[in-house]
Amino acid sequence: MALSETTMSGGTTLSDEKRPEAWRPLRQALRATLLLGGREVRMALRRPMFLMPNMLVPIFFYFIMLGSLGDFASAAGLKNWQAFLLPMSLIFAVQGGSAGLNMVADIESGYFDKLLLTPASRGSLLIGAMLADFFRVMAQAFIVLLIAIAAGLNFETGLLGALVMVVLASFYGLAYSGFGFTMALRTGNAQATQSVGYLFMPLMFLTTMFAPKESLSGWMSTAATINPMTYVLQGLRSLSMEGWDAGAIGVLVLTIALWATVSIGAAFLALKRRVA
Repeated sequence: MALSETTMSGGTTLSDEKRPEAWRPLRQALRATLLLGGREVRMALRRPMFLMPNMLVPIFFYFIMLGSLGDFASAAGLKNWQAFLLPMSLIFAVQGGSAGLNMVADIESGYFDKLLLTPASRGSLLIGAMLADFFRVMAQAFIVLLIAIAAGLNFETGLLGALVMVVLASFYGLAYSGFGFTMALRTGNAQATQSVGYLFMPLMFLTTMFAPKESLSGWMSTAATINPMTYVLQGLRSLSMEGWDAGAIGVLVLTIALWATVSIGAAFLALKRRVA
């Protein structure tokens, strides 16, 4: 008699039993990514004070620069000083120093090693955390945008352009976060991971952050020219000040893609080294 028709002791056959679901690697990796990403989001919501510096710094710089240099900018020919400053504030918002800190906490507590004992894809451990970080920086950038609009910002490309700006700035923040996750995975140390923000701080000031490129001279102009962050700012400002400039936006997207290739590639190499 065929095996599927063999009667079991309980009066049932093997064909009546519920067979286990087949293992689908791609589906299970996606499921693990979403679950781990959701956990990261919940942890951020439980500790809102942990994210406050990421919100206060961009808002502080926006209003300080708006109030102190507004007349000077008008005299220099910048008609929409608020729209010029907004990308600066968004960069500060999406480059908050929180990237990788939750992962460091998991490494220090031993939870990360427990995750390695599960059948979850190793890549999902990093992708889930980075996905949560993307939504975190997007929320921060969106709040900064709303505050700027409430303060009277006149956005050249309207609501659609404002939303596109937030999304593009958030993707830049995701690319930047790759360095934080790289440091977290390589060192497993919170202080070392936080130092990434301090290392990149000088690069933020060697750009057109506070003045147009035409106003810079000497070595400062050269530094701003070779600094990729300058082209991120220019692309974002094209949306807030000039309109739908396909060239500037294209350069912005290309810069983010190259930045992400380097940072996220480094993060995956660090993950491979830790789990090896």
